[in-house]
Amino acid sequence: MENRVKVSIYGGTYSIQGEAAPEYIERLARLVNERMEEVGRSLSSGTPLQVAILAALNIADEYMQVRDLKVGLTGELEQKTRQLISLLDEGLVGDIFSQIEASPPYPPLP
Repeated sequence: MENRVKVSIYGGTYSIQGEAAPEYIERLARLVNERMEEVGRSLSSGTPLQVAILAALNIADEYMQVRDLKVGLTGELEQKTRQLISLLDEGLVGDIFSQIEASPPYPPLP
């Protein structure tokens, strides 16, 4: 279902149409507006286009940092998984579980 939402970004009103929930579109617009206002405050004589481009670069930078962090975490998770599989293949983990099962923590019931 297509949603149409009116949003305000950097003094302009825009009608955004998309399949995302209106609340989500509004959140995105608030983020863009906040970034543009932030850049606009630090840029004394920038045009709205320059402000938009710098804000887009800031948002793209954050996105890339998060994506790179995710890739790094995924790689680390894959490495740990391979190590565990290797331990299982070698029987080390199985031996540990066998020892735990062989000595129950509680005495047997009468």
